[in-house]
Amino acid sequence: MNYIISPLQPQTDQATIKPKLDIAYFFGKIGFRELFLSRYVSWNDENWRSEILGMIATVGEGDVVIYQIPTYAAPEVEEAIVELVHKQKAKIVAFVHDVEYLRFPDQYDKAEVLRFLSSFDVLIVGTERVKSQLTADGITIPMVPSGPWGYRQPIEYRRPTFSQNIHYAGNLVTRKGGFLQNVPEGLHLKVYGSADGDVNLPYSLADSVEYLGSYRQEELALALNNGYGLLWDADTDNHFDDYARINMTHKFSLYLSMGLPVIAFNQSAIGKYVNEQGWGLGIDSLDNLPNLLEGITEDDYNHLVDKVADVSSLIRNGVHNQMAALQIVLAVKGTMPF
Repeated sequence: MNYIISPLQPQTDQATIKPKLDIAYFFGKIGFRELFLSRYVSWNDENWRSEILGMIATVGEGDVVIYQIPTYAAPEVEEAIVELVHKQKAKIVAFVHDVEYLRFPDQYDKAEVLRFLSSFDVLIVGTERVKSQLTADGITIPMVPSGPWGYRQPIEYRRPTFSQNIHYAGNLVTRKGGFLQNVPEGLHLKVYGSADGDVNLPYSLADSVEYLGSYRQEELALALNNGYGLLWDADTDNHFDDYARINMTHKFSLYLSMGLPVIAFNQSAIGKYVNEQGWGLGIDSLDNLPNLLEGITEDDYNHLVDKVADVSSLIRNGVHNQMAALQIVLAVKGTMPF
């Protein structure tokens, strides 16, 4: 039997819980049984190890368990899950949504995170660049890059219409969204989200930015019906976030699920992906974007939309992630090599 562990925690407008719920849903479609564990298990139950044992009671020898991390549970809880699954003589695979010592180097101990990652049998990571960085930092267990995250979308695909509107959705904290105070004239950037839940942003916005606040998923999907989706993580000094250069962001899949061509930093892993696949525009600076958009005709735009439409249904069905999961299941069972 194959299993996937998902965290139980409150919903939020930030991309913390939805990606994990979506992955579990898509893996359920290919035979994985979902197991649940509260993110707060050690806070409210002195017998928290018993709760873990209850969760994995049906896991047995030869089974494969995928554990989605980070869960932001207490470290002793996360470590115990790996330990106890191994005691059941099963294999445990980490589906790594984010690598926290790379994302927040001042907040997480690199050696501690690497030790935890190395305790798994296999890692599923977002991009080849993340795999390369982890290898350089000493990870020796097998790693499989999964490509874009699947995105379960309640709104049916509707072909986007030609427009120079640019949509930007996500967490608008200063280190990621501070660039919004420097967006050049000549652009119309429609922005959705909050700064860690606060709609009073900690910086001013350029005149070319229209801030629309925090939207529910269905509202946001309906709004993304024209123009482009922007992937840009930079602070008020326009320093592009180092982690955003290598990781696979969830908003990439949001845009693709709605059929929007993507605008991305051409030196990032996703920017390279966008250029190779023809799913949008890879740029080196927002300052060059007004002139670039002026040169794109409606026919040019529709050609990009056609390219994105080819992958949109794959994103909506989590196919990239399903393929990665099936690959590691076959590999750890010894029926195919890594």
